[in-house]
Amino acid sequence: MQSSVTPRSSPPNTPSVRFNRLRLGIVVLGVLVILTFAGSSGYDTWRSYRYSINSAEREIGNEANALAEQTAWTLQAVDILLLDTVRWYRSDSHGMPPEALDAALAVRTAGLQQVRQVMIIDAQGNQRYRSRALSTPNLNISDRSYFTAQRDSADVGLFMSEPLVTRSEHRAAVVLSRRIDDDRGTFAGIITATVDLEDLNQFYRAANMGMAGAIQLLRDDGTLLVRNPPIPKAVGQKFPSLAVPASSAARVTNPIDGTEDLIAVAPVRATRLRVAVTREAAAALKPWRDETIRVAVRTLIIMLFGALTIAALLRQIRRAAASEKALRESEQRYALAMEGANEGHWDWDIPTDRLFLSPKMKMLGGQSPESEIESRAGWRAKTHIHPDDEPRFEERLREHFEGRTPRFECEYRVRHADGSWRWLLARGRCLRDSTGRPVRLVGSAMDVTSQKQAQIDKEALEAQLRQSQKMEAIGTLAGGIAHDFNNILGAILGYGELALQESAHQSALRRYLDNVMHATERAKMLVERILGFSRSGLGDREPVNVQGVIVETLDLLEASLPPEIRLERHIDAGNAAVMGDATYLHQVAMNLCTNAIHAMEHRGGVLSVGLQLAQLYEGRTLSRGSLVPGHYVRLTVGDTGAGIEAAVVDRIFDPFFTTKQTGEGTGLGLSVVHGIVTDLGGAIRVETAPGKGTTFEIWLPVAGEIPAPAAEADRALRRGNGEIIMIVDDERPLVELAEEIVAQVGYEPVGFNASRAALDAFRAAPHRFDAVITDEAMPELTGIELARRVREIRPAMPVILMTGYGSAELMSEAARIGVSEVLRKPLRRADLADALARVLDIRASGP
Repeated sequence: MQSSVTPRSSPPNTPSVRFNRLRLGIVVLGVLVILTFAGSSGYDTWRSYRYSINSAEREIGNEANALAEQTAWTLQAVDILLLDTVRWYRSDSHGMPPEALDAALAVRTAGLQQVRQVMIIDAQGNQRYRSRALSTPNLNISDRSYFTAQRDSADVGLFMSEPLVTRSEHRAAVVLSRRIDDDRGTFAGIITATVDLEDLNQFYRAANMGMAGAIQLLRDDGTLLVRNPPIPKAVGQKFPSLAVPASSAARVTNPIDGTEDLIAVAPVRATRLRVAVTREAAAALKPWRDETIRVAVRTLIIMLFGALTIAALLRQIRRAAASEKALRESEQRYALAMEGANEGHWDWDIPTDRLFLSPKMKMLGGQSPESEIESRAGWRAKTHIHPDDEPRFEERLREHFEGRTPRFECEYRVRHADGSWRWLLARGRCLRDSTGRPVRLVGSAMDVTSQKQAQIDKEALEAQLRQSQKMEAIGTLAGGIAHDFNNILGAILGYGELALQESAHQSALRRYLDNVMHATERAKMLVERILGFSRSGLGDREPVNVQGVIVETLDLLEASLPPEIRLERHIDAGNAAVMGDATYLHQVAMNLCTNAIHAMEHRGGVLSVGLQLAQLYEGRTLSRGSLVPGHYVRLTVGDTGAGIEAAVVDRIFDPFFTTKQTGEGTGLGLSVVHGIVTDLGGAIRVETAPGKGTTFEIWLPVAGEIPAPAAEADRALRRGNGEIIMIVDDERPLVELAEEIVAQVGYEPVGFNASRAALDAFRAAPHRFDAVITDEAMPELTGIELARRVREIRPAMPVILMTGYGSAELMSEAARIGVSEVLRKPLRRADLADALARVLDIRASGP
């Protein structure tokens, strides 16, 4: 059965058919492989061409940018030399002989190899001084463009000349110049630096562009300054097409040598120069042509050996795939580097711990750009992160790796070689594999030290503003309280003076009244402190001899010093004056000395008081306030007491804050000092340490000179001749007191405790009264309003205004409506008598 079935099931030509089919298949497969490989080779050739072009364009573009930046640094170094020499010539060279000036110029230019000569030219164009001797001295360059440009305009800044041949050495060069002005701002000449083009060309020659490349330095109008390789006849000519900046490299016909070139143009920072790097297109494509020949030979060989075509094609594909991957990684790293321009960047391969750091990143971490760091472990070993920031740094990294944050971001401090701590802001993002495991971390970092310092300064200013607002609110409250207390104190002081006049000498009543007056004086000083703190008093603004006030204060203080405390004076301010009130300056000195005495009352010590002139050449910030440059008088009050604890030193100027026991102080002394010093435009410096005493420095701006006032001799009160005086005050006791005082010094008083009633009486008989004395703060009409209406009725009427709470605005308004005198409560009898005598004398001598 088997033999009869087999012939019927197997055709006679079956093996050849299978063979032909196999052969045909092999041929078809071979042709397909050859055609596919030929197409692949053609594609690779085209792609290689594009890659070669792009690589060459990128290379010359990078070279142009690098050379432009290096040229900018070179010219900037020359400009810094010119600016520094101008400053030195104007401020430090006066009186130096010419040979010494020449030698000084030579020393200043010794470090700049590219600068051939530095010269100082006077306003007429004559060479005055030079850094080295010339073969043709005393040249006049007034016709040179770099001279005329600086002479005709003060705003030229750094000027670069066209290429020229120096008259002294006959060398091709360009001249950089800066203007010199005298103290009045008038043109006094220029300073020039001759930059030898050959020296600059040597720098470009070191770039080694090869036989087919060239470097051109041009002005923005196309004027050629330097070319390497050199073509002397082209220097000085204009080639505008070479000076046009482009976003990327381009292909042009070089106008200098007529070749087809690839060109990249980069501007030189802060100048009108361009660096153009060219490379012959034929030379740039030579590697591609060589590669094309090799591909063609390889293709022919593979066509002859068809059996190896598929294997070669697979190898080529594998090779292309590997090349594509390497190229993609390189381009990705390059894109990350470009994204982090002016920042440091890194690329960390987490599984292998390989780490790439840019030079900038190494510098930010405190290492040199050349240091070798190839792993993150090595980076952590060489980078000193602040101990307070290290846990936060690691926690942010862990959070990002665990997927809890979309990116890694952290601010931390690193220590540099000089010991300083710099703040860095690091940002990055990790790449994960298919399982979500981090395999790569890339990112950048930047120095944010200046921003952090700005934030600290801002917080300090906000704290000062809050303190100022708090002081202003408390000052307003204290001023209002002081005003009401002044009325009470005025009655006590006035009636006390009257009672003293009526009491017998050496009597018990006299002693009692003396104690009352002493207590009243202390209360008056307390009110003055409160008003000084609120800065609402009517202190005069006139030049005050500071030394006279301080000496007078120390003379009063020295008589009451405890025997265990010694006073040392160091007074040497001469006739220096400040704009202010002598009473307030007295308060400043007395309050500081009183606090110093209290600090030494248990152990004794030395109270040192100094007064000297000082000059600041730059601004300075003290413990309380800031100073601008200028002339100051500095009052220093120091003690050898226990000092002030650091925990409370920031609060010593707060109102009502005191470290004394209950009943020993009001807490206003230093608040008053702070208010007065601030109002006078000064500042306060405090130096203290527990167990080492305390020193206060008061800095006040000097407002010229004025001699110390001579001592005033005792004199009798000036009396009136029965003139009728209107007295207005809403406090009835003060009206009665003023009536009695006025009557005692020879006048006839008429009192009113309502301002509107007083105005009605004045309207009824305006010529009955010879003067008006009125309080300022009254419920119906204020003293200012009453004075205005009185003078509307009788313009020449003398008006005396009394106030216990006022301001500069009140003084200005009183002067505007013609108030004759402004007196401050509480008043003594002598104050009122003198004021009446003055205004009535003015009236008598007036029209």
